[in-house]
Amino acid sequence: MRPEVLNRLSRYRAELTAEQVPAAVVEQWTDAALPCATLTLNGAGPTVGRYGGPLLLPPDAPDPEFPLVASLNCADLSEEVTGLPLPPDGRLLLFGFPDPDAGGEVMYVPEGATVEERAGIFDYSEENGLEDWREIHEAFWQGDLHLTADVSLPFHSCKAVATARGWRSEELPWAPYDTVHDALLDVCASGFPAGGWVQVGGHPKHESMDTNPVESVAIHADETGDLRDWVLLAEWHPNIEGREGLSLHWAIRRQALAARRFDLVEVTMSWNP
Repeated sequence: MRPEVLNRLSRYRAELTAEQVPAAVVEQWTDAALPCATLTLNGAGPTVGRYGGPLLLPPDAPDPEFPLVASLNCADLSEEVTGLPLPPDGRLLLFGFPDPDAGGEVMYVPEGATVEERAGIFDYSEENGLEDWREIHEAFWQGDLHLTADVSLPFHSCKAVATARGWRSEELPWAPYDTVHDALLDVCASGFPAGGWVQVGGHPKHESMDTNPVESVAIHADETGDLRDWVLLAEWHPNIEGREGLSLHWAIRRQALAARRFDLVEVTMSWNP
């Protein structure tokens, strides 16, 4: 992690110690910290992508099932910042729709690839019962996304544990300490600007979350696999009217990410309206 990120982590640690959270719990929580990139419309950092914009895809690429959320420049998102083995160049396209009946996907467009603009591929007609989706899609934010190198701490209070009878939930050491979660809520509250944010890497965040969405995705995708193989590729907090308290998570196995198998991305959503 970058020095400024480590300094922020030290401040969290000092704050919790001052609130008399046991030292062992503070260490277990902060030892689980991961680097991440927070991308916002109004940030002071460099531009590393954009919300929306024209949908530019190679001619032989299939039409996406969901609208474009953001286009990210991989060259500007190093592993030092994100903790992820992203491609060294090209663009990562995040698609999704903030609704319990929807989902998302990811496409990768290599640097120098021939692309063409796709338009009018979504039918939000009343006949299809998707008139409300049109209004939400039209509310998607547009504009350049700016990078803040950040530290990500576990927001969830439980972990999944494999047993002979399947999976069970087990409380994490920091679960009983409201101060830990209050500190994270303060971080979210101060970092929830107009346009919400996209997070690349790190732990998922949500204002009301006991379980880890990445673990939920992993269990759904492969009940016999090792949950530690899975990482949060990206997360979107849209901050759109009518979808307040919602976040969309794109998760993938680390090995699949390194191999650029973005067709293996799985998506889940958290919503506390």
